[in-house]
Amino acid sequence: MSNESVFEKEKLSLWLNDDIPHDFPTLGKEESCGICVVGAGITGITTAYLLSQLDLDVILIDSHSPMRLTSGNTTAKFTFQHGLVYSKIIKKYGQEAARLYYEAQVQAMNFVSGLVKDMDIPCDYKKTYAMIYAENDKQFEEIREEHEAYRKLEIPGELVRDLPYGLTGVGGLMVEDQFDLHPVKYLSFLLEKLKERKVRIYQDTRAVDIRESDESSLIVTEGGHTIRCTKAVIATGYPFFDGNGFYFTRLAPYRSYLVAMPRPAEGNTDAMLITHSSSPYSIRFAKTNDIEYLLVGGRGHKVGQETSAKDSYQNLIDFGRNNFGVDDVAFRWSAQDYESLDSIPYIGALTSKHPDLLVATGFRKWGMTNGTFAAQLLTQTITGKTTRYDDLFKPSRGEVKDSLGKVMKENLNVAKEMFKGKLLSSKTKLEDIGNDEGGIIRHHGKRTGAYRDMNGKLFLVDTTCTHMGCELEYNNAERSFDCPCHGSRFTHEGKVIEGPALEELKKAGE
Repeated sequence: MSNESVFEKEKLSLWLNDDIPHDFPTLGKEESCGICVVGAGITGITTAYLLSQLDLDVILIDSHSPMRLTSGNTTAKFTFQHGLVYSKIIKKYGQEAARLYYEAQVQAMNFVSGLVKDMDIPCDYKKTYAMIYAENDKQFEEIREEHEAYRKLEIPGELVRDLPYGLTGVGGLMVEDQFDLHPVKYLSFLLEKLKERKVRIYQDTRAVDIRESDESSLIVTEGGHTIRCTKAVIATGYPFFDGNGFYFTRLAPYRSYLVAMPRPAEGNTDAMLITHSSSPYSIRFAKTNDIEYLLVGGRGHKVGQETSAKDSYQNLIDFGRNNFGVDDVAFRWSAQDYESLDSIPYIGALTSKHPDLLVATGFRKWGMTNGTFAAQLLTQTITGKTTRYDDLFKPSRGEVKDSLGKVMKENLNVAKEMFKGKLLSSKTKLEDIGNDEGGIIRHHGKRTGAYRDMNGKLFLVDTTCTHMGCELEYNNAERSFDCPCHGSRFTHEGKVIEGPALEELKKAGE
């Protein structure tokens, strides 16, 4: 497959290439349950699984089909090494908090590896090591500081100078006994267990609102149907219901890219690597369906704030070619995740005034362990248990005061993008847009999103985001219109893909 042809196809991850043996109905009636879990990614599926094991009455819904967003478009690394996070947490909250973060990740890893082993889950599980490595001496000194944090926290890790595969750099921090797997195969197994336990699962069922009363909550869906429940879990990446928690000021949306490149099945592939830089490269290997792949990810940026998504993919392809001698691209995909103000996820009650609405978000691209741990913690909360992790991860922990500088920076960025979109005129003209191309144009004097499909049919949409009115930008690799303020994304027809927006875009001229 040529590099050009991989862009002609709709994006599809290596994991989603296999037919997923799940087809669930769309909610078409009023329902009720004990706990409604909204979002069928790793957090939602694992939460529903754990609750079902306790014989609790659960409904699981998703706006698409299970795993179609972040969890089906991940690198699927299970590691407690989340960049240089431990030195950062120590500086902000102290050693005890950093130790708790570490133990939470290990707890999640032990749960998944134990489940895979005990239930013999066929998910291409592979034990490996992880390493964050430096490309220059300044980066290595920062990694050395992280190693010192490991020492204080008694986290096993080794500073090394020699990098594998002939990679260019000056050294790294390596940790053993990590693992990776095929996330869709793993989560599909859990879905089968949910079906066996008669858990009601609905796909293509977008939740758009929650109405609360004294004893229950009503989940309102886009189709007009409702689900009455005593507790709800919001596991949608970005919370679809804010509850005056001001999550739009506390979450930064990021997009990152991956390519899968076939390689000869030779040499050691027991490694998960990531560079320590402002725009890191992520590396892992995967063998599925008897084919060995090199996965190169990264080139992350704020949603809607890249010049060209195709260029981001090309950077990953070039990295694979220059460092591993591979050239063909079999799959390319991207994923979206959200970062909290202090790099620690928000897991717990949505706000102090909404104790029966639980949320899990802000995984900072480390959702395999954080999402699994979130499911464990939320299950404990739902069953009335307190844990030593509650205060560290609770969404109302007061991190805004501790991260005031970052709050101002993020919201200044939002303000800049909002005004930039309103003021700048487009240089693209309608006649310049060919088949299977899109862009932002001026149409009848108004800023308009335009796309022509492969047959030349033209689609025109209003580019004002239906979330908070920011102006959208065109994503040339995903054929979508993306919001640079809060991360909402829309198809060329104006339908919501993901993010906080709940309403479709208006057609141009409406």
